[in-house]
Amino acid sequence: MSVTESSGVAVRNVRIGLLGFGGVGQAVARAVETSRRRMAEAGVDLHCVVALVRDDTRPREASSVLLTSDVDVWRRQGVDVVVEVLGGIEPARTLVAQALASGIPVVTANKSLVAAYGPALQALAAEHGTSLYFEASVLAGVPCVNTLARRPLASGAGAWAGIVNGTSHFITTEMTRGRSFDDALVDAVARGYAEPSSDADTSGRDAAEKLTILLHLAGHADVVAGELPRRGITDLQPWHLSLAHRLAGVIKPVALADTGTSGGAWVGPAFVPLSHPFAQVQGVTNILSVGRGDTAVLFSGPGAGPAVTAATVLDDVVEAAVAAPGRRARPVLAPASSHPVADRLRTPRAGAWFLTLDRATASAGDVAEFLAAHHLPAVAMVGEGERRGLVTAPAPFGSLASAVDALEATGVVVAWWPVLEVNRV
Repeated sequence: MSVTESSGVAVRNVRIGLLGFGGVGQAVARAVETSRRRMAEAGVDLHCVVALVRDDTRPREASSVLLTSDVDVWRRQGVDVVVEVLGGIEPARTLVAQALASGIPVVTANKSLVAAYGPALQALAAEHGTSLYFEASVLAGVPCVNTLARRPLASGAGAWAGIVNGTSHFITTEMTRGRSFDDALVDAVARGYAEPSSDADTSGRDAAEKLTILLHLAGHADVVAGELPRRGITDLQPWHLSLAHRLAGVIKPVALADTGTSGGAWVGPAFVPLSHPFAQVQGVTNILSVGRGDTAVLFSGPGAGPAVTAATVLDDVVEAAVAAPGRRARPVLAPASSHPVADRLRTPRAGAWFLTLDRATASAGDVAEFLAAHHLPAVAMVGEGERRGLVTAPAPFGSLASAVDALEATGVVVAWWPVLEVNRV
């Protein structure tokens, strides 16, 4: 990394090597060019010099970046910072590990990689006197990761609740306005919020990986994204959202975790009361609460799109270029503390529940009596014909599961989601 002088200010010349040159990689290259003046004011002059791609013959927008599918050619360019935007686990993990082992800082937006191997890669970086930056892997347009990494009390506050996937939030927002799931998804792809293959967003996997990264920041390195209870948004029906509205709520795709002794986790749709702050955000906006009640730290901002991700990636590149080497890895709790938390987070936390019933021929009073007998009393219920929606009193997940099994044994079709309670965030 060389240093020149511009208008009396020392400017570091930073050579960026990209791993991947798809939508986000090309957005990074564009952002480097359009933000050159602002970057000079921050003391850096960035240059995207090379990108490693799977197929260097595939048409891409015109760019001065050298494209190669040969990793040896890529390595010979002598880069100062690596930006990984390949996505997926391999070959990203191997290439990132090789860069860190060579002492080169790495910036990544790859939440799958960071969720699965973040602690190990950070340890590798520390061992070789360099750093791994991954601000864009969680809430791409919201500076929460680096903030929480520097604040151990805030990051380890024991409760997380958020809308952390912009694509699924856009879809559910549009469905609330009357559009079908399929129509809203097509629109999300057209706007660049979602990839044509959007299963990671609609299944909740993307949100689970982001929640896992946040839990790792708090030291819970034993948490595995695939073990968090999760449900996608594909089964949501317009009448589910209509019943929620009649109960003064809205359905939002959320990620929840509480590491307390009666805690648990959930990734997927949830009933959000209209009085809750999360009910007011729309579209691709992300929002995250870390902590409980009045002590919670709140983050909010845009959460989808290549341009948003690219801007956050470049902020990390600047930090990587100017930071002292050997930045300390996030703390990891001892197994005796981390294992029990990981076990608790395999089950949804206790709380109120939102249920929808289809083919319910019994009266509302009989349904309420049935639920009360199964330790899941209803506190509000609406319905029309054989469809009903209801919110229950707080109850453990075991009580919910038992009552749902009993209802379904009578021929009722039941769907359920947690209620995001105002006083728990």
